[in-house]
Amino acid sequence: MDEPITGAQTTTSEEIARLREENLRLRDLLIAKDAELGSLKGQVAALEAGTARLLNLVGRVRSLMPSFVWKALARLRGRGSKS
Repeated sequence: MDEPITGAQTTTSEEIARLREENLRLRDLLIAKDAELGSLKGQVAALEAGTARLLNLVGRVRSLMPSFVWKALARLRGRGSKS
């Protein structure tokens, strides 16, 4: 039952061990990259939320701008006619 280990079997066992180590190394690298990607996705989401708030604010300011501009022009005209 106990067969002698040949050179080919030893090489195969060493190759399997090497491949397992490489597999673990690549898995750890993938996990690290996945964590980095998750972090970057979170940063992008935060930037998008901030941008949305700023765009909303710009829209509100723009909607107020025409009446503000007209009021300022009316004040300037009133001052100009007094001089």
